[in-house]
Amino acid sequence: MNVLLLNPPGPFCRAGSRWPHSRRHGSVGIDYHPFPFYLAYAASRLMQDGHEVLFVDCIATGTDNEALKKAASEFRPDVCVMETSAPSFSADTATARALAVPCIAVGAHATATPAEHIDAVFAAAVLGEYDQVISEAVALLWCGRPACTSPPPWLWMRDSPATQHAPMVSNLDSIPPPPWHLMPMEKYNDPICRGRSVTVLSSRGCSHRCEFCTLAGYHGAPNYRTRDPKAVCDEIEQLIDVYQPDEVYFDDDSITLSRKHIIGLCAEYRSRGFGLPFCCMGHATVGRDVLESMARAGCRAYKFGVESADPEVLRRIPKNISLDDVARTVRDCNELGILTHATYLLGLPGETRDSARRTIDFALKLGTHTLQFAIATPYPGTALYDRAKREGWLTKESWLDFDPAGEAVLSYPGYSSADIVEMHELAWRRWQRHMLLHKPATLVHHFRNAYMREGIGGVVRLGAYGLRRLIAAVVSKP
Repeated sequence: MNVLLLNPPGPFCRAGSRWPHSRRHGSVGIDYHPFPFYLAYAASRLMQDGHEVLFVDCIATGTDNEALKKAASEFRPDVCVMETSAPSFSADTATARALAVPCIAVGAHATATPAEHIDAVFAAAVLGEYDQVISEAVALLWCGRPACTSPPPWLWMRDSPATQHAPMVSNLDSIPPPPWHLMPMEKYNDPICRGRSVTVLSSRGCSHRCEFCTLAGYHGAPNYRTRDPKAVCDEIEQLIDVYQPDEVYFDDDSITLSRKHIIGLCAEYRSRGFGLPFCCMGHATVGRDVLESMARAGCRAYKFGVESADPEVLRRIPKNISLDDVARTVRDCNELGILTHATYLLGLPGETRDSARRTIDFALKLGTHTLQFAIATPYPGTALYDRAKREGWLTKESWLDFDPAGEAVLSYPGYSSADIVEMHELAWRRWQRHMLLHKPATLVHHFRNAYMREGIGGVVRLGAYGLRRLIAAVVSKP
């Protein structure tokens, strides 16, 4: 049958992103388009099982509803499979209605709120990892089922609520590779990468349980699994032959969780002689020997989450890291020639205005090449969402208003949502000023990438955005 795989129209970045957020082209600085791995793997599974697939990533291609409707009418799908998110849910349901075909909701938000999806418009919702069970869901939805046959326990339908998550794939190398030829490969990027990049996974999941993260609720169980480094590098070799990228980006949830895996992967990568640097994301504290292995293999940049510089906040979320160890990781990376990118969340439980300022101070003094501040947002399915509802911390009744690129939806006694937004704005102003005065190489990195990915138009767009931010940073109080 004909199956439409859909990352719906914007402005919300969802499929492939660990935190759905609004992305309005022209009003943002770095044009970020994550590779939607689960949708891609679902497409390859459906194709291998004999289905015709149309893959439409509206976020990466800028496809609006009218263009999507035209493409769908030409393809004539029997079923649509769509990733949704909390802030984009109204738009997602409108898209599903407009398509006028049975739609299956998938992803972290569908896993957390399946009943709401069914009540809205969706014919079914898959709980958990959907990519390798999607053919069964599609066939059941399209062909119907005998009255005596129950749907699988991971498929939520109107008359049969799901009771468990879909089984997680234990052998990741058994998954067919993404159908790259169906995807807008030139659009996918990560801001830390230099120029054109291709994105690969060498592992799936994370063994940590940070309460703000959507992974735990999505997978439903401890879920860290790794691939064979040889299979990973075979895939990279194919991507290099076809796309001639400038870099490789490993978008693992945390590539350094297993010392054996990352060292083995680096050894295999180095032995292949690809001649391409790579970037990756992992834990905030990494052993020197691991970093040395990464540097020898060609690691150019390393991303990690710090979240807060307040040990009490870290204990509460919980995130078991030492700030001294984080600083050591950055020093080791600097000595080994690996650039670093750190992420921070403002507005986590236990934070105050004073501790937020300490986090900002720490972020600027840590010396990473780039960094990112976001507002802590308790998405449905996370432990933070359940806790916020229980404690009365939510300022919004509907998760449709949840957007970490906008206003805060958490408020604590003595530390309001307005305080959190103020600290977030302060953090970005100080970082803009810090870049201008102390990090010219970071500015060069962003402008060079804008040119390599978007041409002169990207430079103009980023320049206009940056000028507004820098003027605000210079004239404001620190």
